[in-house]
Amino acid sequence: MMLAAEKLCKSKTFDPNDTNQALALLSQRFDLNICFGRLDAVPHIETGVANHLRVCFSTTDNMLWSFTGYPSEPLLSCVAAILLHTTLDHLRNALRVLKENVDGGMVEIGPSGELTGRLFLLLAKDLFVSKDPSRGVIQDLHYDGRQNAELIDCQKVSVIEFLEHLFGETFWSRTVEAKTAFQHAYINFSHWATMTELIASPDDFDTVEESSAGYDGREWTLQHWHRTSAVQYCHSSTR
Repeated sequence: MMLAAEKLCKSKTFDPNDTNQALALLSQRFDLNICFGRLDAVPHIETGVANHLRVCFSTTDNMLWSFTGYPSEPLLSCVAAILLHTTLDHLRNALRVLKENVDGGMVEIGPSGELTGRLFLLLAKDLFVSKDPSRGVIQDLHYDGRQNAELIDCQKVSVIEFLEHLFGETFWSRTVEAKTAFQHAYINFSHWATMTELIASPDDFDTVEESSAGYDGREWTLQHWHRTSAVQYCHSSTR
């Protein structure tokens, strides 16, 4: 895990005031969208690919822009979470860097502020799992215990308890039936994946069996569960 942290930061220590380091950690977990056409975006992307584990997927024909992103890797997400939450100042300063780049136009928040939702839900889950961690989970970069131990940020959590953590214990007071319905429901995510287009045609969402287009909603959802990735639908999606 120390090696992953060093590769992600290109440093033995994390500096939350360093724009490239802060945005590298936040991009891996919150899937930040770097705006096309910004003068400062190109050197940031190039530095990310060269030094901070950012992956280049493709480039435009004229080679002026690269389409990049971070791998959906739970271990890397857990490392990023540990670094961000080492101290309150780490998280505060990293979010300040993010705000500066949102205000400056390099990072998009989305047509309806989707980035805000990703930040709110995942940071809340971070705080929830850290307040009463299970015994033996990996929550330190220097962990040297059991090799099959679970990563703290890859633990499933109860939907009921998570919503109580978000909105208070009285959240379920007027919705007893809903609380009963969710008593065996869990969520499990360590990072976000955002969709730029529909997952499948609207008709495919209503089919139980695999569609002719190869879409199987249950299998697709299960894969994301095991990958501990939460999916945010594209803005045009109505489902």
